[in-house]
Amino acid sequence: MNMKPPTLLLIFFLLAGLAHGQRFHGGAMGGLAATQLDGDNLGGYNKPGLRLGGWVNTHIKPNIILQLELEYIQKGSKVSESEIKSGKYYHSLLNYIQVSLLARTSLMKRLTAEAGLAGGYLTRSFEDKDGEGFIEPEPDDAFTDFEFSGMVGFSYALSESLEANARFNYSLLPVREHPGGQTWLLNRGQYNNAMLFSLYYEID
Repeated sequence: MNMKPPTLLLIFFLLAGLAHGQRFHGGAMGGLAATQLDGDNLGGYNKPGLRLGGWVNTHIKPNIILQLELEYIQKGSKVSESEIKSGKYYHSLLNYIQVSLLARTSLMKRLTAEAGLAGGYLTRSFEDKDGEGFIEPEPDDAFTDFEFSGMVGFSYALSESLEANARFNYSLLPVREHPGGQTWLLNRGQYNNAMLFSLYYEID
């Protein structure tokens, strides 16, 4: 089914509206992503990006919360400053609409652990291989339209309505093949690798 990102956003906020006043909670989130592409022969979380979206959740057991999130998130890869000085350059921009489903459990009064799965739709992708400007990848070197990833993280309650969240998000399937399609054991292409740092606000 080819569903456009604005349609996904509309469905999400309609669901959040229907949940209002029931045993659901919801709100907004925003933060930063530090990302890299495993398999592109570069190392380090050098590519910064934004993540913005909304969430709804509900208790399915006394200490288990099921949470649905919809967000816009920027991923990709970038060479380090030391690599730029040595004459090497690469920068990729991958913009996703991502839907996540997580299970959350309280570890102590303010600390919550979480784990889940996410599906991402790639809205735009660009590469700059020589520092001369961004272009879209060639069709035979393109990134996949969809990403399937896993995530684990922790949240700390700063107040009744505000949480600080740190999360690790990693592709479970390659987002692009290696040149020529070569593979080696579990290394079957390039994978998004992201560290996410965000604030979650609950809307009453």
